[in-house]
Amino acid sequence: MSFKGEWLDLSSQALRDVIGWEGEVTVRIEEGAVRKFAEAVGIPFGKRVPPTFLGALMQGGAEGLEAFQDGTVHGEQSITYHRPVEIGDCITCTRKVSDVYERTGKLGKMTLVVVDTKGLSADGKVVFESSSTVIHSAR
Repeated sequence: MSFKGEWLDLSSQALRDVIGWEGEVTVRIEEGAVRKFAEAVGIPFGKRVPPTFLGALMQGGAEGLEAFQDGTVHGEQSITYHRPVEIGDCITCTRKVSDVYERTGKLGKMTLVVVDTKGLSADGKVVFESSSTVIHSAR
């Protein structure tokens, strides 16, 4: 998912209009990217895809799966795997905005966007499902 340029119009109607937005991208799990990720997080690379790799990928590691924009932080994420992800897999990720809501915190007004993702293998079987919350501060 990618929101380029200006952040969301924070009017009530515009916020509601974002709910239901969907995007799809197919990514190939490349050995080099997995190796770099393993090195960055300090785990041995043994030709296996670490469980947290997909979380990092979905936060900006592939075109179409970019984080929203500057000023946005990752709030929460859960991933359910239906089978291990392997190097060489081609996974089609379908992302959908399932909720958008506002909260007021110590730093003021925040907009929280909940994005659900389903990853399918080339044969159409579910590899993983995830839910992420990203937070954008109105500051």
